[in-house]
This record gives sequence, C-alpha cells and structure tokens, in this order.
Amino acid sequence: MVQSQRKHLASCEVRIYDRYFNWINVSVMAESAQFTRELYGTGRFEIHIHPDQVGALDLAKRGNIIVINGDGNKSGIVRDFGIAEDRGRSQVVIYGETGAGLMRQRVTVPPTNTQAPGSLGWDRVRGNAETVMKHYINRNLVNPFDVNRGVPRLVIADNQGRGETFPWQTRFQRLSDELANIGNFAEMGFSFAADTANKQWVFDVIDGTDRSKRPENTSPVVFRMEHSSIDGYRYAEDFSRHRTTGYALGAGEDENRMMHVLGASVTGLDRFEEVLDLGSPENIDELISYGGQRLNEFQEVKTVEANALPKTFKFEKDYFLGDLVTVHISRLGLELNTRITSVTEIWQRNDGYQTDIRFGGELPNVFTIWNRREEVR
Repeated sequence: MVQSQRKHLASCEVRIYDRYFNWINVSVMAESAQFTRELYGTGRFEIHIHPDQVGALDLAKRGNIIVINGDGNKSGIVRDFGIAEDRGRSQVVIYGETGAGLMRQRVTVPPTNTQAPGSLGWDRVRGNAETVMKHYINRNLVNPFDVNRGVPRLVIADNQGRGETFPWQTRFQRLSDELANIGNFAEMGFSFAADTANKQWVFDVIDGTDRSKRPENTSPVVFRMEHSSIDGYRYAEDFSRHRTTGYALGAGEDENRMMHVLGASVTGLDRFEEVLDLGSPENIDELISYGGQRLNEFQEVKTVEANALPKTFKFEKDYFLGDLVTVHISRLGLELNTRITSVTEIWQRNDGYQTDIRFGGELPNVFTIWNRREEVR
C-alpha cells in the first residue's frame, strides 16, 4: 500500500562523509531527493542537483556516505551517478542504497567442520529472531572466520532477545536475501543506521508495534475512504508462487531419505505442491522447522496501494515503518491487518515534501523472478 502525505516545506540537508565517516561537505541545494526505507530489504535513494551547487561533486563519488536532515536512519552509500547537459540545463543524478546494501556485498559462507564441528557444510543457529539475524550479520560482516570479509566500522546493537524462537540454516545465499527471508518469516525487519558521532554503522532489528483494529488496541490506525484517510487505492493479489503443500526432504538416499509432508491435509484443486530440499537436518523436528520456513517463501502476495490523506494519521507520529495497521476496502468487503513494509520520502524544491508508503507484500517483477532461479540449496 502506498500512502502520499504532503507538506509545504521541503527542507533537505544532505550531509556528506567519506566511506569511513570523515566529514566532507553539506548540500542544501538539491532540486529533489528521494529516500526509500524497506522493512525486509535494501532501501535506496536518488538525488538531483545542479553540478555547480555546493557539494554536488562530493555527492558524485562512489562509496561516499550521505545523511539526510541529520537522521541516521535516513542514510546511505553512493553507488552510481550520471550527469546530463541539454540546452543550457545541467543536472547531476546520484543513486545509492541504504547501509543495508552492505549485505548485498556478501554471501552466507558456512563454517568448515574444523571451525564448527558438526556443521556439515551449513551455518546453523537456533534462537529468537533477533539472535538469528544478528548471528548472520556477525558471521558474515562483523566477525567472519575470514578476516578479509569483515566490514570496518560496523557494529551490532545490543541483543534484546526479540521475536519468536526457531532454528535456521543457510549456505552460499546472498546475505541480503537471507535476512529478508528471516524477516518475512518472523515479521521483523532490520536497519543499518549511520552513527556519525562514533563514525560507524549500527545494525539493529525493527520490531513494529501492533496498531491494527484488534479488541486490545484502544487507538487503532485504520485506513478507509469513508473516514477520509485515503482517497483512492489499488489492490492486487499475486498467486504465481503460491504453494500449499511441501515435500520436505532431508538426509539419506532413496527410500531411506528423511521426508515430511507439510500441508498434507490440503486437497484437490486447492493443493499446490513444491519439493523442499533441505540438506541434512539433524532430526525430524528440524526438518519440519526448516520446511515450514521454506514453504513460507511460497505465500500469495497481497498488496494495496493507496493515496492517503494525513488528516487522521501522520507518518512518524501515529505509525512507523514495521507497524501493523488495518486497511478497509468497502467495495471488496476486505479488512486487512497489514504491515508497513516500505517508506519513500521525497523532497522537491518546487513541489514540497511527501511520503509514499507501501503496506503488505511487494509484487514480484522480472528481476525478482530471475533472482529466484539462481537460488542454491
């Protein structure tokens, strides 16, 4: 779901640091800036500025770090840029991603049997969702067995033990994809915030607040046209990856191979099957847990995009990234309790400030489908 919320002022200060958080410059003259945070993925930003403005050439340097309006949660790494001149008009366009982009630079390398006896070629961990996420960040970015894989000036926030407890295993997966899978399964996001005072990135999890229309919530956040909180919407369902039943396969050969059927009770035309090759879980309980996690990746995707009005609720005051809220669509007879999964803030010199917010899942495109073909299990 996408919400638009406008303000008249578009103050956008972009502070610029080198890759080690050493101060370089500050720019306040961008023509426009757009910054997107994702609950389960890598966010991105785009800045348009005239090349003669202060800080423009500092922005156009790969690897530099930007922080918008002094907010460490609105920070990122410059990845690409371009410049165009046409009939006296010049513009530099800078593209980058949030600190979560550091995860895209690593895969989940499992420990050797010497480093972790009994690992059998997998990196396995059991704990609450926060512990699981921070284990893989620590193992692949902060304190890896191979010191060359470490990322300088990255720390992990104190573990508060949030989320449900489960086992997880991975090997040679893109770290960003694996964290997204864990987040979707546990319904808990993550962030990389810039701590400029201490010159470091700080990884932490996002545990949203339930603000949905439930009996125990006294002040729910409900979006519906009748209450003038939205003035239009688009609703879509995608079942291209939908599977109800999974054949979870573990260790062994032929008829001796460990197997369990998840969703076995689903019948007839409602049954959609998938083979889940899970490596070598130690026992049937782990096989069932890992199978459930994999089958969770094959859910239907429901997305609502709406033009919301900030008359009733305001972003970062009444609700935040990761919160659970309620969306009511009268024409379809739908009332969905859905999570805020993406926030885009836009500053434009002439048109002011707005936020676009998506609730629910992200519909797949050709790029996400192609990436799925490259999965290694």
